[in-house]
Amino acid sequence: MDPKSLRYFLAVAEELHYGRAAQRLHISQPPLTKSIQQLEARLGVSLFDRNKRSVRLTPAGLTLMEEARRLLAQSELSMRAVQRSALGDTGRVRIGFVAAVLFMGVEAVFRRIDREASGIDSVWEEMGSSDQLEALRQDRIDLGFGQISNGPAGMGFHRVASDPLVVAMPQSHPLASRRRVPLGRLIGDPFILIPRQSAPTFHDLVITACMQAGFSPNIRHYAMHLVSVVSLVAMGRGVSLVPRAFARAALPGVVFRPIEGVKAHAEYSVVWNPRNNLPILPRVLGLLGVPPASQGL
Repeated sequence: MDPKSLRYFLAVAEELHYGRAAQRLHISQPPLTKSIQQLEARLGVSLFDRNKRSVRLTPAGLTLMEEARRLLAQSELSMRAVQRSALGDTGRVRIGFVAAVLFMGVEAVFRRIDREASGIDSVWEEMGSSDQLEALRQDRIDLGFGQISNGPAGMGFHRVASDPLVVAMPQSHPLASRRRVPLGRLIGDPFILIPRQSAPTFHDLVITACMQAGFSPNIRHYAMHLVSVVSLVAMGRGVSLVPRAFARAALPGVVFRPIEGVKAHAEYSVVWNPRNNLPILPRVLGLLGVPPASQGL
């Protein structure tokens, strides 16, 4: 099965509509229909149940959809491996990040990389810390910057920042005028938090800090990213605990106050997959301050 046939099939399988699949592929519908018919004839199976109102995958189609995704991904990886073999000091590094690291001086490090290794092109994608680890395993990113305090199994790990948590509260909050806020005074406030499945380490850090202050937080709202958390605080939906660096965001309607009585720090690290064969990765890690002996590449 050639990649073109697989891409055509996968477009129909995911859209379940020949017209939309053709638009997605930037082709007309007749050659798409013919390609699917030829594929079915070659395999000797029906891949779709069709009628005038719907298109559904058959059991054989469902199986091929998973195989097509795997085969196309492997084909892409093989092409990239060949291309990488010709690279020297140039190339593209894909970076996953949580928003907090953007407020911690990481941009200064990458300005240095731009100066000292101008041939390196960085592509950034915001994603949760857990998502970064999965993306590293699947070779969808080359580096991750996340709220990761311990070295994850099978991954390289280098701590880059430690930031104390502070209270983020609406400007109208009764405690907003205090220089420091006793965490226990927030026992009755609605909390805004990132879901645990997106950022388990950070989620547990906030819960632990509240428990040390003598209460379990009343989690009323969830947001996928800390920027969204702070935005909800600005809307007056509740309070939260965020890294101190977020005070640099200076979002109107939000005040940030140090916590009194409880110490909690968010640990941020750069992580990478030692099995990644990207030729420029060791150089990038070196510019980030990771000793060669710790890179494991």
